[in-house]
Amino acid sequence: MSQRSKEELRTEYEKDYLKRLSSKGKIRPIQTEEFTITEEERTRRVNEAEKIQIESAHQIQEASAAKVQSELDIKNKQKFLNEEVLSLIDELKVLKAQLEKESAKRKVTKKKASPKRRTTAKRKVTKKKASPKRRKSKRK
Repeated sequence: MSQRSKEELRTEYEKDYLKRLSSKGKIRPIQTEEFTITEEERTRRVNEAEKIQIESAHQIQEASAAKVQSELDIKNKQKFLNEEVLSLIDELKVLKAQLEKESAKRKVTKKKASPKRRTTAKRKVTKKKASPKRRKSKRK
């Protein structure tokens, strides 16, 4: 039997089954029209469902790939920062060692402070108040 003949047999069987149910009164004759779907309609619905499923699978893959990439970026950044901190710590140890060697070579001597001059309190210089100008009187 070919694939086409199996599908035809199935549709005929469904139609007969629905007719029997409607004759027994279990379903209404109007309902039988809803259940009969053509093969083209079925394949169209199946194709649409497959497309939706494929699109959602792609979205999930992209999201998981982005998540993995961000996690890798974070790990690499942390690794780089840790290496940088370790190198700075090593450099600090070297500088401390150099400082200890230099301080052992030099003698610590205090410089004598130069004598400070005594400052005398300066008087405030006050400005003279401006005297009022004389008005010239008119002579008659």
